[in-house]
Amino acid sequence: MDIKQLKLSRRHALKAAGAGIIAGAAGSSGCSNAPEKALGPQPIDGIMPWSNWSGNQVSYPAERARPRNIEALVSLLKETDGKIRAVGAGHSFSALVPTDETLLSMARFRGISHINQDTKEVTVGAGTRLAALGDDLWDNDLGMINMPDVNTQTLAGAIATSTHGTGQEFGSLSHFVTALTLVTANGEILKCSATENKDVFDAARCNIGSLGIITDITIQVRDTYYLKERSEMFPMDEAFERMEKLGLEKRRFEAYGLPHANHILLIEFEEVSKEEADAKQGEVVSGDAYETFRTLADVIEMMPFLRGAVMNIAPRTVGVEERYGPWNKIFGNVRDMRFNEMEYTVPAEDGLACFREVLETIKEKDIDIIFPIEYRYVGEDDIWLSQFYQRPGAAISVHNFHDKPYLPYFAEMEAIFDRYQGRPHWGKIHTKTAQDFAELYPQWDAFKAVRQRLDPTRRFINEHLDKIFPVTS
Repeated sequence: MDIKQLKLSRRHALKAAGAGIIAGAAGSSGCSNAPEKALGPQPIDGIMPWSNWSGNQVSYPAERARPRNIEALVSLLKETDGKIRAVGAGHSFSALVPTDETLLSMARFRGISHINQDTKEVTVGAGTRLAALGDDLWDNDLGMINMPDVNTQTLAGAIATSTHGTGQEFGSLSHFVTALTLVTANGEILKCSATENKDVFDAARCNIGSLGIITDITIQVRDTYYLKERSEMFPMDEAFERMEKLGLEKRRFEAYGLPHANHILLIEFEEVSKEEADAKQGEVVSGDAYETFRTLADVIEMMPFLRGAVMNIAPRTVGVEERYGPWNKIFGNVRDMRFNEMEYTVPAEDGLACFREVLETIKEKDIDIIFPIEYRYVGEDDIWLSQFYQRPGAAISVHNFHDKPYLPYFAEMEAIFDRYQGRPHWGKIHTKTAQDFAELYPQWDAFKAVRQRLDPTRRFINEHLDKIFPVTS
């Protein structure tokens, strides 16, 4: 069987749950899961717009740069002035990228340039998509130690925001970086690692694009492996008991709480042998699990009085789902249904209490949301601006569809996260400012000092980052 031919959907069980709810609720409603197509941002004065994946961030860059190599990048930085923002896959929901000056793509910096089989380290171009990196590692009998579920992101973008997978014994992608190359605002090339330019290394492994342009990244990998994914729906109290046990065991798992329901979907990951995976893996229809919840949102919009009842119909009928396959195909996930997202990481020991409060608040305040709430654990690290700096974390993600209101809902959730000293995901929506971050990050001043040294003229600071790194701070 050609593994590259497999179409595996990590959210198959969640999709089945949504489909079951719809079957029980919609009847002959005739609702479609395809929202009306609206015109996107249009050119202004001949300038083509840039927008992120969800469409909530838009800008009109006067210049677009796509350097072909590091020499061209250095020349660009030395020979120009003005603001520059690097862009990857555009999968950040916060305003990290927008600029009306120069938008810089690192799309030509991609692929694996070096493999050290002895130390299990690979050097990768900054613009490499995670899906492509996974395929290349697989072809070389290697595997990432952990991986986010969205695999369309670029490696540099994921590192810049401490994007992560799940498992308390595993750090974010930034945690696995062992070296990187950064080009500063004046065109200086810095090689950074734990033994060379260490202060820059500690800052750059989660840099929100504020230090310079990263051209290549060396990451720790391992021998390739196979995974079994097991999905099962549990009543809420039983799910919380199981999550507490799994968290203590530091197992890879994630949970999806269904708003206005009394059930939680648990997805566990376990390494298995090649023989077991080959014997049991099969083709699963590819697709985005959130398609079904989009249809449900349209149904409930027409019949809002049904929401509480229908959200509890399907979970009682969903059976156990198991999938087997190569690590990159099980971890990786396609996102076709667009949404906006807020994610906060709270201390791991407070995670379940915070998760429960989120679900209870949605019910008590009758918040108009049906999008599942995601819960994961991530291991601690020593990276200055990582959400997991010196504390293991529980990451809780809330979403709504890209064309549905989300700010009032997110405001309610952010107030909860604040009570648990939550740290926002840099690439997700939040309202935090410099004063908040100074309290949340012990190395905040150290990071600012490195930032000021590398970029004294603030070339890498856009309007959003002005609030995070104001001139007077």
